[in-house]
Amino acid sequence: MKRLLFGSLVLVSTVSFGEEILIYGPESMKWIESSAGKIFKEKTGTDIKYIPIDSVVSRMKLEKKRPKADIVVGLTDINYLEAKNEGLIKKYKPSTAGNIAKEEFIIDKEWFVTPIDYGMLALNYNYENLKSNPKTFEDLKKYSKELLVQDPRSFTGEAFMLWTIAVYGDKWLEFWEAIKPSILTVSSGWSDSFAKFSVGEGNIMSGYASSSLYFYQDGNENKYKSYIPEEGGYVYLEGAALVNKKDVKPSAEKFLDFVLENEFQKLALEKNYMFPVIGYELPEDYKYVPTTNKFVRLNAEDVNKNMEKWKKQLIEVLKK
Repeated sequence: MKRLLFGSLVLVSTVSFGEEILIYGPESMKWIESSAGKIFKEKTGTDIKYIPIDSVVSRMKLEKKRPKADIVVGLTDINYLEAKNEGLIKKYKPSTAGNIAKEEFIIDKEWFVTPIDYGMLALNYNYENLKSNPKTFEDLKKYSKELLVQDPRSFTGEAFMLWTIAVYGDKWLEFWEAIKPSILTVSSGWSDSFAKFSVGEGNIMSGYASSSLYFYQDGNENKYKSYIPEEGGYVYLEGAALVNKKDVKPSAEKFLDFVLENEFQKLALEKNYMFPVIGYELPEDYKYVPTTNKFVRLNAEDVNKNMEKWKKQLIEVLKK
């Protein structure tokens, strides 16, 4: 009997260790493999392979019949509904769900997605070159060929588009028409925009409020600044989910437990420049991140219904 039990334990160990989980997500979260992956390997014996994909829901749709990924990260409190309604993700409530600090951080009450972190969009700008401090969306119209935006099919481009819809309502396309002379480049994604912005190819870019941390840590807080337009800020939650496939790896579920632990949340602060969803004390330099008391929101169901139409409409405006 003892010999049989020992053999069973060896089998379980063999199955757990040496396993690999494949994660899809935005390019900005590649640190999940390089940094979080080391800690996760120590805890579980499982390797993480991360594939950066800007339009992750579209990729999952293509692979729906034969899913390759085990986990998807970077789903927001808006676009997760598309993945859920398409049957692309699977329900799982992490054993660490009790660590979540506020009920409003829970993205989905049925637990099709687990919150990772949250952040605010902002406009980053080069003060040294502009010699002025823009304060509103309308101020963007003053600058010719200075604005870097992202393709709405990318993660950040989609979020920025939704922000303008939340601010301008039915007149959002009129706003985009009005700022076209201000746009220098429509980049493929955030990384491409930031690379151009960093070398002076465009002095304003749509990005994140937490980029101010990077500017401060790099000693450039007087050169580069960020602002949240007076019309209202846009807060979004990022989450992770199990990909809906026949055989769900136990280590994939363990990863969702892991994202709500201190080690992962600390990395989200340091690598992703985002705010934690658990009760984790913020570092002192987070005081440099701009904030606002005025926020704008969109109804998730409305967004899910209209998202593809909105993207096509904006792409047409940007092509003209």
